[in-house]
Amino acid sequence: MRNRIYLFVILGLSFTLTGCYQKIEVTEITGFSNLDLSLNGIKLDLSVLVYNPNFLNFNVRSADIILSIGDIEAGDLVLEEGLQLTSKDTTEVSLKLISRKGAIGKIMIDNFTNAISGGDVVFKAEGEIVTQTWGLKNRLPISHEEVLEL
Repeated sequence: MRNRIYLFVILGLSFTLTGCYQKIEVTEITGFSNLDLSLNGIKLDLSVLVYNPNFLNFNVRSADIILSIGDIEAGDLVLEEGLQLTSKDTTEVSLKLISRKGAIGKIMIDNFTNAISGGDVVFKAEGEIVTQTWGLKNRLPISHEEVLEL
């Protein structure tokens, strides 16, 4: 009898939590900033605005986003620090690039004329940001493409 009561309480709570839950959404990707290409590597930031329509705060746990410059995977965009998405609010999530070894050389070789003349190159970020609270996990897809000068 006691087990049934616990079962009904757990089922009731799970239905209540899932019924109140709304999908977290990426409202805007503000774009790439602080671009710096040097022989030491690439420095770049990406800002994403995320809206949390729920009554619960969510923690941003990780980001798994790959940055491609032209056809070359230049590195991974990662969180600088853990963030909290406050309830019923929009939060800016800042991502920093960790460039891959040898990427700058490949980019310069493949885009030699653009690097010399300051031409345009396509920067593309694709992946996801992972948020979590109380066992509820969200994967927010990120896809952004921008043409920048080298």
